[in-house]
Parts: sequence; C-alpha cells; structure tokens
Amino acid sequence: MADNTTLDTLYIVDGSDTNVRLAVSIQGDGQTSDMTIKLDDNPIVENLAGNFFQTVIGSNASLDRKKLSIVALVADTSKTTNFTGLTIHLKGGTISNDFVLSKTVDEEGKSADYLCLIEFFKP
Repeated sequence: MADNTTLDTLYIVDGSDTNVRLAVSIQGDGQTSDMTIKLDDNPIVENLAGNFFQTVIGSNASLDRKKLSIVALVADTSKTTNFTGLTIHLKGGTISNDFVLSKTVDEEGKSADYLCLIEFFKP
C-alpha cells in the first residue's frame, strides 16, 4: 500500500436538517497521536491524544460551503510495527464515507504528519 497522508476532497450534503457526524480513529497497533480538528476557523478539538469519537458537527444545511480541517501527528510508539494510519468517518450527508490514510515510518519512534481538508458542498 502506498503512503498517503493528505486528503483534499468534497463531502456532499443535501441541505436538510439531518445531522452530520464525524469520528477520527488512529490506526496501527499501539500508535499515539496529537490531533486538532477545526470547522472553518473554529476549533472542534485541539491537541487531542488518541481517537476522536463520533460527534455531531452540524446539520447538512449549516455545513454547506464550510471547511473541515484535520491536522494530526501520529507517532510510532509500537514495538511491533512502524505502520501509522488515520481513518476519517463521516455520516449523515448524502452518503457515508470512510477516508483511509496511512504511512509506514522508516524506523521505530518516528512520526507521520497527516493533513486533511474536507469541504462540505450542496450541489
């Protein structure tokens, strides 16, 4: 699997009052992270160590044209693997999506930077 630590994409919303939910999980046995998530310039969470559990971030209508940014540093703290990963789970828009990113670092103790930009869009 090729390393992929960046994401720049659209998430389609439908203009309804249905809530959109976000979760972000860190992949890799025993890996740790430092993560900041923002909606436009408003922090949802800053300097979170570990997973971001499913949270409502707004309705379809309120999210149209807003930008979600996820910046994470995933550190290889596992003795068994150098694999790091991050999975973004979005539910509530026109479809549910899982965005999977990963990188195998060169040696134990190294870190991988992840940068994700998702724009909510109602066609």
